[in-house]
Amino acid sequence: MRPHYDPVGATVPEQSLRLDLDQVYWHGSERFTGFLGETVPSGNYEFQGFRDGVLEGPSGELSPDGDLVFEEWYQRNTLHGITRRFRPDGTLANATGYEYGVAIWTVRFDVDGRTVLSTDRTELTPGVVRSLEMMRADVPMPPLLGPEYAADLNRH
Repeated sequence: MRPHYDPVGATVPEQSLRLDLDQVYWHGSERFTGFLGETVPSGNYEFQGFRDGVLEGPSGELSPDGDLVFEEWYQRNTLHGITRRFRPDGTLANATGYEYGVAIWTVRFDVDGRTVLSTDRTELTPGVVRSLEMMRADVPMPPLLGPEYAADLNRH
């Protein structure tokens, strides 16, 4: 499964960026928007998407052939959205919905990548529930999509 964006072609060298004390990436005098990436020893290409200097949008890993190994989505430097892992043949293996970095649900798929084997919801402790409520109030983000969107690669 190839992504609908090009993290390799849009990558800039990390040495051309500067990271400030607030963990914001700068490209010259502007907050960085684009991709950072590198080829890792396995031959795969790991990448991270940025907008306005922080993690935003897709991050993940591509096989040497350019197919997604996994893809995760960030908003405002926080894992928030649907993370998907793919098998070597490109079929979807599983998807997990994250809200403010907390895994909320996971869907596992059969080898065809379409048939749902299981859907599990995370049992959140009262402390985690309170933390999520505070984050929702302090840093509003779009609501996490439900597990019914796990296989919809156009929804994040």
